Amino acid sequence: MSRAKIIELDDTNTCEICDNALAKYTCPKCQIRYCSLTCYQSEKHLQCSEEFYKSCIEDELAHETNEESRRKMLDILKRNHLENNVDDSEVDSDDEEVADIADRLAGVDLDDADQVWDKLTQDEQQEFIAFLKSEDVTKLIPSWTPWWSHSSKTVEDVQTSSEYKKECPQLLKIKSFNEISKKKPANCVKFNLINVVAAYAFATRYFNGEHHDFCKEVITCVVAISLCLKINQNFEDFETAVKSVEFQCTESDWIVADSENFKLLRDDLDKILKGPGTSEPNFYTLCALSDLHTLLSSSLINKDHKTSFSKNFPNDHFPEVKLESKNKIKSCLKKVEYLLSFAKDHTM
Repeated sequence: MSRAKIIELDDTNTCEICDNALAKYTCPKCQIRYCSLTCYQSEKHLQCSEEFYKSCIEDELAHETNEESRRKMLDILKRNHLENNVDDSEVDSDDEEVADIADRLAGVDLDDADQVWDKLTQDEQQEFIAFLKSEDVTKLIPSWTPWWSHSSKTVEDVQTSSEYKKECPQLLKIKSFNEISKKKPANCVKFNLINVVAAYAFATRYFNGEHHDFCKEVITCVVAISLCLKINQNFEDFETAVKSVEFQCTESDWIVADSENFKLLRDDLDKILKGPGTSEPNFYTLCALSDLHTLLSSSLINKDHKTSFSKNFPNDHFPEVKLESKNKIKSCLKKVEYLLSFAKDHTM
């Protein structure tokens, strides 16, 4: 029977992190000896390991011009390598793997999911799918700052240059209300508008500012929670118009919202209705309705196109959602155009 060789620990072969095991590996950056992945990722060595992955990838992707895309990709790659459950024997080659990924992504448009997806190996694709299903994925996604977040005071200071308008949706050219109707608008029109804008504000937040990438789903969300658009319901006061949106969110089988979401909704709605300043109080309201009109138009003309990436990620986030029909979208477009004309001539 063979005997296991006993190796005595000394200053040359002991893990320098836990100081209690045989050192099998050496960090390629700081040359410290370590025994396992646990020690490699420990607090004592965390700064070195994170900096190594960061600098390695940044060197390879230095030529990329899209800084936001680079930052997101770097974060995902670094997090994936630091937190995936790899065997200890693979740690020594992590630096080569990161560099290899960077080589494959060189020259690739990081905003094009299909291009990036096709450059990943099958194992990397499976790792990415597992990572997306984890709760920690939300930590990599920064919260969206809406275009209406500028306070009135801040915007008033720069109003002469109108710099803040560059971040806002483009206003739709629309006729004045007196050009489309000779009748005085009913009192409910103002509150119907509030119901629609509240639904828009919630949906854009819910999709974290990526609403133009998911226009059909966003429109389905807006129509589902705005009864003004869904069933032409009229509202007689502000509170009823807003509470209706909140209630429809809680009644939905696929929208997840709580009191914090509704508190944020009311804050967003308040900023939109107040506008950027006293000289243009309706500007944000017009922007919101114009953006909603653009989303409706896009969802009307966009055709479903299954790509290599979308086939792997079906629409399972919206299991109970039936995307709105063309006739319904056209009806909503007319309603939004009517509200735009109203907002153009009436101060909210």
